[in-house]
Order: sequence, then structure tokens, then C-alpha cells
Amino acid sequence: MVEYSTLIVDDDIWMQRILSKSLQSYGFKKTLLASNGFEAVALAVEHLPNLIILDIMMPDLSGLQTLKVLKAIKITRQIPILMVSALSDAENLGLAVRNGSAGFISKPFTRATIYDKLVEVFGREKLLQIARGEELMETFDTSVKLTEAERNASTIWNQPPEENSVPSAAPPAQPETKIVQDEILKTYQTEEKKTLDSIKKMLLKSKK
Repeated sequence: MVEYSTLIVDDDIWMQRILSKSLQSYGFKKTLLASNGFEAVALAVEHLPNLIILDIMMPDLSGLQTLKVLKAIKITRQIPILMVSALSDAENLGLAVRNGSAGFISKPFTRATIYDKLVEVFGREKLLQIARGEELMETFDTSVKLTEAERNASTIWNQPPEENSVPSAAPPAQPETKIVQDEILKTYQTEEKKTLDSIKKMLLKSKK
């Protein structure tokens, strides 16, 4: 019997519990919890979960920045990531889609909402196999499957910017956080043969 896992990244402990309970009922029996982006990257690299649920609004390394890091790392870039946020505006939706999110869940949500998003990511047949703990013969289809609203947001954000212009809706990144994010990306991209222990030490050092 296969034990499927999910990584839930949220600084709200109650939200962690709600999401964990819902996902376990759909077959993701092993739950990994992280309260910030640094822990999320370390856990994702070490355990390679089958799914990541990532909150957008978090301190230090935001959900969107964490998404960008995970999609830049070779061994985690294929893990489907669902973004969760109380913000349902086109700005955050567009940024999540642009950076490789497999879907977007707006708070408040229901158990049915979670199920529908899982079906979009894995497909109904594979989700049933996951619920039964059966080994999947085929790899997950991790291509982005978007709703009409998500497609519209993606179209807007993927249009080539005019020369010497910056999209007005894109919030400026905080300098210190951006530096830390760039350091993490550079470390993974240039030193892919690092051991997991070295990676953890680097993340903990960056967090301080």
C-alpha cells in the first residue's frame, strides 16, 4: 500500500489542521506541516511530497516567493502546488499562475472545493487510486489546469511588457527578502550536488 503525502504550508495552525484532515480523507495520509517558506523548501526537498498546499500570505518568505523557489529547484519543480489565500484578486491569482501554480483556492473554502481542485490536478481516476493507496502506474499530470478566471489572469500577466515599463499591479519585492530568495535560488542552481544536510543548514542560516 502506497502512502501518499502532502506538504501544508500555512502560519495558521487551525488552517493546517483543517487542510490536513480534508486531504487525509482523500488519501494523502502522510501530512507534513510548515509555518513558513524556509521550512517548506527544506521539507519539500527532503520528502518530495505528492502535493503542496501553499498559503500566499506568510511572513519572511511569502507564498509566491516560496513557489518561485520550489519551481526553480530541479527535484521539486514537478510537484503540483495549490495556492491558498483570502485574497482572490487578479493580481495574486495572476502571479500564482505565472509562477507555476497548479491551481488557486480562495478562503473561505469547503471540503468540496478541495476535492474539485484535487480532481483538476490529478484526475478523478488517479484520485480514487490515491484514496485506495494503490500505486499509480503513470506519473501525475502536473500541467497547469486553469479555470476561465485563471486563464484570463494568466493571459494578462503573460503578455510581454512594454519596453522600459513595469506592470503597475506587481508589488515591489522587499529588498531583504528578495536577497534571501536570490541566495536560495543561486545555491540550488549552482550546487545541485549538495547533500540534504548542507541544504538544511543553508536554509536555517538564511532564516536567521
